[in-house]
Amino acid sequence: MTGDRATWRTEFQLRFRDFDYLGHMTATSYLAFFEEARVAWLAEGTGDPRPAYVVAAQHLEFEREVLPDDGPVTVVIEPAGSGAHRVEVREEMRGADGALRARSTATLVMWDRAARRPRCVSAAERRLFGG
Repeated sequence: MTGDRATWRTEFQLRFRDFDYLGHMTATSYLAFFEEARVAWLAEGTGDPRPAYVVAAQHLEFEREVLPDDGPVTVVIEPAGSGAHRVEVREEMRGADGALRARSTATLVMWDRAARRPRCVSAAERRLFGG
């Protein structure tokens, strides 16, 4: 990633259920790994173990298939801009060899669980997002 904001990374072991009958990672597993990474990034960065947000949009580009021997995979997250209620993130998934496997851009909207609607970005989130 080439942005000027701080990047964060985590590593995941690959599981049998992540693969389909063709022997490569399923599309839903890519999404699940990006989601798990986002939750960990927000929890660690804000101190909130249960960050509340919804994915308003996500664009996923597959660069190269992930095979069972390509693990563990690393997910890298970089905030790319934020507003009053949302943050844009760029994400990458890389194999154990460092090769890019997929990239994602996502719009996360901060969520008020009780009111069931968007809420303003908190001070801790603003610091994490670089704003």
